[in-house]
Amino acid sequence: MWVVPTPTDITPSAYWEALKENELFILQKLKEQSNGALWKSVLSTIQNVFDTKQPPFRIILRSAESSDTGYLVATADTLKLIEQDWAWVVATLMPELAELEDPLDKEAFAVSKFQSLITNTEQDTDEKSTDAKFRAASRAWRQTFRLPESERLVNFYSCAYHKKLTNQGWMYVSMSYICFYSFIFGVETKVVIELKSIEELSKDTSRRGVFSDAIKIVTKNKQEHYFSNLFNRDETFELLEHVTNLAMHRLLKSTTTDPAPGLSWEAADDSSQLLPSNMGAPPGSSQPLKQSLSAQKRNQKFQAMFNLPPDEQLLSEIQGSCTIPGVQTTLSGQIYLSEMFLCFQTTTKNQCQLVIPFYAIKRVERISSQTSTIAITLWHKLKLLFQMASDKKSSDAFCDILKEKLQYHVHLMKLLKPFLLTCSSEDLINNREIVRGGLGLKFGYVELKKVKERNKIKFWLAYFNEFGRNLTLIRLPTFIKLVRVGLPNTLRGEIWEVSSGAIYKRYINNGYYERLHEENAGRTSISTEEIEKDLNRSLPEYSGYQNEEGISALRRTLYAYSFHDPELGYCQAMNIVASVLLIYLTEEQAFWVLTVLCDSFLPGYYSVNMVGAVVDNQVFETLAAKYMPMLAQHLKKYEIQLSVACLPWFLSLYINSLPLPFVLRILDCFFMEGPKVLFQIGLAILKTNGDALLKARDEGELINVFKGYFAQLGEVVASSDGSAKSMTKFSHLIQTAYREFQMITHDMIVDLRKTHHLKVVHGLDLYAKRSVIRNLNSTSRFTKDELLFLCDQYYSIQYYETQQSQKSSDRLDPNQFCQYLGQVAAWAANLEEAQYRDRPLVGKAFMTSMFHRLFDRNGDGFVDFQDIVIGLGKIIHSDLMGRIDLFFAIHDDDGDNVISKEQIIHLSESLLFLFRLEEGDTHLNSVSNLLNVAFQLNADAANSETPLSETNFSIPISTFRELILGDTLLTDYFDTGFAQTFVLHETTKTTVEVTRAVGKEMMEALWKGGLQWTTRTRGRSKKARGAASAAAAAGSESTAGSKDADAAPAATDATDATDAQKPDAAGEGDEDEEEEDDEDDEDEEYEHGDLFAEAEKLIVEINSSPMPSRSASPTQKVIDNINNSPMPSRPSSPTQQFLEDINSASVPAKEDKDA
Repeated sequence: MWVVPTPTDITPSAYWEALKENELFILQKLKEQSNGALWKSVLSTIQNVFDTKQPPFRIILRSAESSDTGYLVATADTLKLIEQDWAWVVATLMPELAELEDPLDKEAFAVSKFQSLITNTEQDTDEKSTDAKFRAASRAWRQTFRLPESERLVNFYSCAYHKKLTNQGWMYVSMSYICFYSFIFGVETKVVIELKSIEELSKDTSRRGVFSDAIKIVTKNKQEHYFSNLFNRDETFELLEHVTNLAMHRLLKSTTTDPAPGLSWEAADDSSQLLPSNMGAPPGSSQPLKQSLSAQKRNQKFQAMFNLPPDEQLLSEIQGSCTIPGVQTTLSGQIYLSEMFLCFQTTTKNQCQLVIPFYAIKRVERISSQTSTIAITLWHKLKLLFQMASDKKSSDAFCDILKEKLQYHVHLMKLLKPFLLTCSSEDLINNREIVRGGLGLKFGYVELKKVKERNKIKFWLAYFNEFGRNLTLIRLPTFIKLVRVGLPNTLRGEIWEVSSGAIYKRYINNGYYERLHEENAGRTSISTEEIEKDLNRSLPEYSGYQNEEGISALRRTLYAYSFHDPELGYCQAMNIVASVLLIYLTEEQAFWVLTVLCDSFLPGYYSVNMVGAVVDNQVFETLAAKYMPMLAQHLKKYEIQLSVACLPWFLSLYINSLPLPFVLRILDCFFMEGPKVLFQIGLAILKTNGDALLKARDEGELINVFKGYFAQLGEVVASSDGSAKSMTKFSHLIQTAYREFQMITHDMIVDLRKTHHLKVVHGLDLYAKRSVIRNLNSTSRFTKDELLFLCDQYYSIQYYETQQSQKSSDRLDPNQFCQYLGQVAAWAANLEEAQYRDRPLVGKAFMTSMFHRLFDRNGDGFVDFQDIVIGLGKIIHSDLMGRIDLFFAIHDDDGDNVISKEQIIHLSESLLFLFRLEEGDTHLNSVSNLLNVAFQLNADAANSETPLSETNFSIPISTFRELILGDTLLTDYFDTGFAQTFVLHETTKTTVEVTRAVGKEMMEALWKGGLQWTTRTRGRSKKARGAASAAAAAGSESTAGSKDADAAPAATDATDATDAQKPDAAGEGDEDEEEEDDEDDEDEEYEHGDLFAEAEKLIVEINSSPMPSRSASPTQKVIDNINNSPMPSRPSSPTQQFLEDINSASVPAKEDKDA
């Protein structure tokens, strides 16, 4: 793998050895350390702590200036891969470098060449990062976890993982996995968590509850993972939350088996109609993926703040102030610049917000360069002053971006005049009759009180004249008040469009709506059929939908959206929302407002699985339990599902539940303030009807309470604040929503959505997979849990598949099938086989034959889940003879019910492939005997003068059965062993791996050595004290010893006689004394280093246990045995006995042939 040239040291060391080298390059291999397992453990621990794990092979470019330095240009995990890179260097790069004479020129050319190899690659890789530490961490991550090359690392963090022990190591976050690696003194810990399996992600405190530095992860199989010691916990959590949500979106798409509802029948096999998905990494990025995702998240927050199009990118922001004519105070806040807009948001909430498109700016003046003040004149002659509160350099850079963007958007200003003719505010300002609008202009509005209408228009005209309109409208507190009291019917559509940001999308995409109808004229789809069914059910009480004009407008609007987003298409309840929009908006305006609703305000509400509506229902129940715990306990006590009544509120935006005049007031606030209004209104409804709801005992009574309340919203009641002024129940409801639940904010809703999104997605995913299982025609005797596991693995392949082919989106091709087998059978995973005689990989060839001969029932090159279930059922639930026949059929490629010579060799290779994970070499003898007997049978059947060849070699099914049944190991394997290799339940062995390579042995060795050293030290001290006492005693008794010298022989004889009667005791005493003397001699030379030497010696003995040898080709060994060794006699085999009977029988002579 090529890497960005990185300076490195190439001085001779004990860690690297040169395999190949020339005058410019060196191919090096990491040396095997011979210092023992203890040193290896310490070295690995150091590499883990500093995250400096090195790949075993590398290529170095020599430096022209110093012989001790160079550039790392390539790394690899295997010798084969690094030799491929070396061959390219020798064959391609060296001839080009030979044309240069100056060594510095050669070095510069080679460095630029390797940099271009990285930057010019089509696929984004981690090696494109400019951060050397990130590139090194990416290489260590790939070397450790062996993930696909397409998987990209986002970031890495130092942390601790808690299982049974606390393991300090490194967390690696990629687009699909969370990985953790630790190696501390012989204890190796590997953790791999799939992002799509995460069901709960939360911040936590450390295990001792002292520091808030931990993150807790719970997967769908209820396995908990606990990471602590995260110094950047909040940053890590935000990143994990972001990539996990992206994974959930991909999971929902991978589980959807039905075709896109908006995709036309004529183009059902063409995926070009589908909109490009941006759920993955931002393309074309040469920076670390973390920065790309951070920019993506920042852009999404910016778009949500100002309701901008989803492709708008934030370019710059600076702190400053804004002065608006008519506003007495200077407003402080943040100034933003994006690709198409200049935005301003005050620090104080709801004080001022403005969004100005560059094409609506007529003039920009620099008032003062010292104070960085600019004056901007808008299209409607409103002049704004912006003062940047930053240093001169930052202010100048901000102004340069503004200047560049203004020049770029000059060409869009020519569209401004015709566009403004479609705005009702321009007609009112200029005293023109409003001729463009919704169905209400012709068929009337739902509620029209002329006195109130004129008063509202009067206030709005005054606001427009002072603070701009349509594209240049400034949102001040007065604007919020005017919206909350209710919009005038003639301006309602335009304010909806401006508040939601749909007006900007309509301006930029001029003519797009008409092109949709022209390009898709006559096309039909699932969505168009569903739309036709619901047209007459859409607001039938309104007169505009009781004739063809209104129905036609609704049809065209819904058709256009299904063509615009065929993946979403159409969902019931969209017709209800669109029917209300068309009363106040034109078809094109309603279409763009509908896109904003589906994409930004209510994401996922109208998808096939309505995941957004389900998530928001969970959010609503959470808020209800938080602010009304007594009601929540009551509903839980009687098992009343609040979603039965509340889910339709969110899906239809209360249109189907409340009287339409009151719904319009809610929609006015909804388009201005966003989705939080839906939750505030819902909570206010529960709060107002709390006493009645506490008496409900089932869902029926709950719905009746709401119906009765909604029917009385127009009734007048006393004011809630005790004043004499009366108000309607609906006004009281709005007042309760804004007063009692003003703490409900947009950020709170977003956070709660993220919290519930994971569980909801997994619930929908489980429901979808159970639906697939219910629709199976045959279950092949699998249990429900086994089918669910097989289905989960099936769609896991779809999840990680990078190709987005609509034709095979719900089916597997041969390569995907091999990956699937690798997830359910150990022998099919991690294919690392060598080629033999230029043949395809044995395992891949065997599984491909299984695909075509056993699973692909209709022969079109794809298999669905039903094919998988039937095929696996034949393998797992067949009897002995059935599996033998299946194995025969898999290798009978031509289908002639006979195995040829080449096919029997392939069959033996397949058996060796299946047995490769088995211990011992008994299976080699069994496969060898099978081939021996097969070749002997054909050799005996053929004429002795005719050599055995492909044409006269054949093994029928009956003979093959005899061959298998003649060997005990093969018989047992086909009877039970082969079926048991398939895993039909969830396992966690592959996610957490703890390997105690030398830890226990090392500690035992250290402990044993320490005890011996302590014992010897104490022995030396005791002997020294004993020697001193003996010397003192000898000195005091020297006089007495001379007097008793004559009696010594007698005493000695008596002692010898006594010792002769106790030979064992005397012998043991002598040995103890000898051992103590030896220990005394050793203690003189004993040093602390011997302790580690002894431990190291023990570790070497443990790690040097004999390993089974691996021949280069087991099949070659079997064939050599056939050609070079005599046939083994097998009298127990029925086939062999049959052959012996034939050979032992007398053959009639030629003359007796006629008889």
